[in-house]
Amino acid sequence: MNRKIAGLLASAGALCLPSVVSAAGPSLSEVLVNSGISASGYLDSSYTEGFNKGSTLGGGSAAGRTFDVKSDSFTFNQAALSIGYQPADGFGGFVNLIAGSDAKVINASYLGTASSDDEFALAQAYAQYATGNLTVIAGRFVTLSGYEVINSTLNTNISRSLLFQNAEPLVHTGARASYKFSDLITAYLGLSNSALTGLASDDNKQKTLEAGGLLTPSKAISLGLYEYYGFDGGDPTQKTSLTDLTASWQVLDPLQLALNLDYKKVYGLDGGGPAGNETYGVAGYVNYTFLPKLKGSLRGEYIKFRTDGYSENDNEFTVTLDYSPAANFDLLGEVRADGSSNHIYPNGDAADLKGTESDIAIKAIYKFGTPTGS
Repeated sequence: MNRKIAGLLASAGALCLPSVVSAAGPSLSEVLVNSGISASGYLDSSYTEGFNKGSTLGGGSAAGRTFDVKSDSFTFNQAALSIGYQPADGFGGFVNLIAGSDAKVINASYLGTASSDDEFALAQAYAQYATGNLTVIAGRFVTLSGYEVINSTLNTNISRSLLFQNAEPLVHTGARASYKFSDLITAYLGLSNSALTGLASDDNKQKTLEAGGLLTPSKAISLGLYEYYGFDGGDPTQKTSLTDLTASWQVLDPLQLALNLDYKKVYGLDGGGPAGNETYGVAGYVNYTFLPKLKGSLRGEYIKFRTDGYSENDNEFTVTLDYSPAANFDLLGEVRADGSSNHIYPNGDAADLKGTESDIAIKAIYKFGTPTGS
């Protein structure tokens, strides 16, 4: 495992080297650009301090935290490297490798196909074919659902939302087609192995249907609606569905508003399946650019989990500041407060639980290379 991480970091280091033109020929970056290959990555490390007595955050609740669970600890979250050749016409491909603690969460979503203790993950790897307004990819790729993403550089907060960690899948293994009807509408249709787990190898014959669309009536407004429907757990009577809505509005040059709604349900057919459960919630974001190098983000969220004989209502509020002293470096600071209708948050020994939790965090992100579109 250490060799894999070392190899990834070595590749990242090569991309970090300055472009030097010599008599010997073009630099590595020039070769990549001229060949149509894009290569980029980032290093992401953080420190979180929780104000409860427990050593973990989020607890073992039905809708807990999975990415940022260590309290009073430095964490190396991600060393990511992405390489892609994605022409507008013809065949191409994309690969995204991640090393660090976040890789364990990605691997755990594969339900045993990769050890959840392995800090190296193949987050994406797919072949692509594009012609005209149609693009088809096949392999492993990130989900369409949700406002937040695995890529740390694209999120406005340090911690992930509860919806991202509990209602939404991370990746899919299968095939997806997208068709751009116009600048207004892009439609998506796909099939993958498992409904909401990201399972790399299927454990039943049924597949999961992915369908949705992205509406962009203007450069300032976007609206995405996606549906996932399939079967999980190897039981053909157990259905899983997720309806996801994301919306963003660039109100002013410095001000953006965003919204994410999710409804997830697991249930059996004809009374023969296992007991069902429901998860639904909403997350709202206010993102503001105070200065060219200083941005802020406010997130408020509510999520409800319900199954036979049990229900839980959780909420969280997060304030994040992002300072960028250089184009390729971000330093973020965050304050977060969580609350629940049940006592779920650790506060010392295993028997001591509270209904509230708060923490502060700082994160540093260094970016390098030529960004890709995936």
